[in-house]
Amino acid sequence: MKKPSRILIALLGIAVLSQTSSAQLGNVLKNAQKAKSIADNNKPWTPDQEQAIGQASAAKLINVFRLYENPDMVKYVNLVGNAVARQSGRSIAYHFGILDTDVVTAVSLPGGYIFITRGALANLKNESELAGVLAHEVAHIDKRHLEREIRAQKNADFAKTEAASHVPVGAELANMAGSIVTRSLTLQVSRDKESEADKFGVEYSSKAGYDASGLRNFLQFLTSVPATPESKRALGLWGSTHPPLPDRINSLNALLANYPTDGQKLAERYAWYVNPPAFTHEGGTATAEAPAPAAGGNEVDGVVVQGVVVLNGGKLPDGTKVKVRPQQ
Repeated sequence: MKKPSRILIALLGIAVLSQTSSAQLGNVLKNAQKAKSIADNNKPWTPDQEQAIGQASAAKLINVFRLYENPDMVKYVNLVGNAVARQSGRSIAYHFGILDTDVVTAVSLPGGYIFITRGALANLKNESELAGVLAHEVAHIDKRHLEREIRAQKNADFAKTEAASHVPVGAELANMAGSIVTRSLTLQVSRDKESEADKFGVEYSSKAGYDASGLRNFLQFLTSVPATPESKRALGLWGSTHPPLPDRINSLNALLANYPTDGQKLAERYAWYVNPPAFTHEGGTATAEAPAPAAGGNEVDGVVVQGVVVLNGGKLPDGTKVKVRPQQ
């Protein structure tokens, strides 16, 4: 039998090396693409991406619960919400709405969309508690918590690459909105991000002039509610927070030692705009009017600046109602 020539052996060796190099090159390219996907996912969403995703998510949430239509109450929630939002770090437009459900919760979505429920409003005692709850949701958006959770999940499975370098549309956008709403309603935010939202929420509400203990006081109320089947259903979303409510309250108590104790609570003003009997409605229209403030309550002028009531004359006593006049 004739031995193969040295040239043939050399050619066979080159072919084997070529196949090996091709496989290695393929792996290199695959790893490079994976690294690029991670890098793209770790980039914050652009303003256009965040706005598109937030709008779609808000629309989906509203479709589930519907909005509670009470113009004065909605305006009031927006004024309080924007007052604390102005203390945050990001310059974006915030939009606050009321969801027509007895479930006690508040939800934040990308792009500055924040919702609080009738059930939550009916159980708050004053404006400082409302400010504390809304400031907590503002902090989630300000620190991009939900966005970061979505990006982390995409890095883990590489199954979804939407919004990495473009504004999602169509089915892609609908899928993202569904995922975001589900995470928001089930409070799928990590322990450290929930604690961070509590910390900065206290800071924002205190800087806006409110009693810094508003959020803590509301969480204490939630822990005092008897554990009936009805209350478990209504408070189920808050009960699943991470960390648990008692842990959050302990952390907030430690934080509050560093804040002034003379912030405004504004219980009477809250009762003026948010009156639980007004939640009795037919076809979405309120059938009861909020009561007038008690006799002797002070009224002062305010000026609307970027959608927020700025009070004239410094701090006001508890129960003060603001009379708004247009900005000149």
